[in-house]
Amino acid sequence: MAQILDLQEWDECLGKMIRYHSNISMEIRDLILKIKAEVNTTGQDLVPNAEDRSNYGKVVKESIRGMWGLEYEIEDIQVEFAKSIGKIDLANLTDDFVEDVMLQSKPLQSILHAIRKRQRAKMEEIKKEYWERVKELDPLKVSRPPKPVEPAAPAEPEKKPEGVEGEKKPEEAPAAPAPAVEASAAPAPVQAAA
Repeated sequence: MAQILDLQEWDECLGKMIRYHSNISMEIRDLILKIKAEVNTTGQDLVPNAEDRSNYGKVVKESIRGMWGLEYEIEDIQVEFAKSIGKIDLANLTDDFVEDVMLQSKPLQSILHAIRKRQRAKMEEIKKEYWERVKELDPLKVSRPPKPVEPAAPAEPEKKPEGVEGEKKPEEAPAAPAPAVEASAAPAPVQAAA
């Protein structure tokens, strides 16, 4: 069976994207320093360019995060599988244990296969979008940040049954609608002084 995804190619593509994002960040830093240095002269003219580069850097970073997201899924499967087989006692390893591990790995293989296909598709999408800009760059190796922890949903406050004596809240009146204003009554626009 042919390999779905060349992991070395994946790492190279990810590394080049990280280098590209790093280069964009450095370019933005240089623009900001230039804006600060020339604040009273031509610095203000550079602000839109810095904003554009910053927004583009966010798009590139989102692509990198998409690649990392797929790596997080792989890591979750590996951790799940490691938990399912537990600690291996090599001295008492039996054929039954090996057979059980192989049977447990079958469903995970199909999940891994699906993730690898999505990785391949993501890599092709990124290469189509960015490859001409990143192909000459040296990959930048950085350790992937830990998987972001999703915040827990806020707990709902306890609801007290209605009609219980003790604290009684006054009935709140509905908010009155804002008065309508005619267009002719609106003040005339004021021109800003330069």
